[in-house]
Amino acid sequence: MEGRIPENLLKCIDIISPNETELERLTGASTNTIDQVIEAAAKCHEMGVKQVLVKLGEKGSVLVTEGLPPIIQPAILAPMVLDTTGAGDTFTAAFAVALVEGNSVVESLKFAAAAASLCIQVKGAIPSMPERNAVLQLLKSAYSSAD
Repeated sequence: MEGRIPENLLKCIDIISPNETELERLTGASTNTIDQVIEAAAKCHEMGVKQVLVKLGEKGSVLVTEGLPPIIQPAILAPMVLDTTGAGDTFTAAFAVALVEGNSVVESLKFAAAAASLCIQVKGAIPSMPERNAVLQLLKSAYSSAD
């Protein structure tokens, strides 16, 4: 994302999904800590964006929705990281798919975290896009001990 997004366009966005560097460029605010990320996301609300889903790499993600408490989703750590290319796109796409399929925001964040975790274990952007069954299997193993 290069340059500023026009404010009249930002007002048409329901949800935006920057990483912390993109969020900093978008808002001009520091994003070094989770509190700073949440404050920067609030600046997006002032610009008209209702939800800001910030990708934080190995620190996970945070969804900041106007008028609601932030939802922090920890990363599902991969046993081995081969290539992070495409991980953010995989995360955003998986979140969108899960949400459109009628899952809750929390379940959609978990699905996205699982997809991104699988993505970084494979070299290359296209080959690393995980299949649904692999994501569901990782979700089951990652959260079965937490139940």
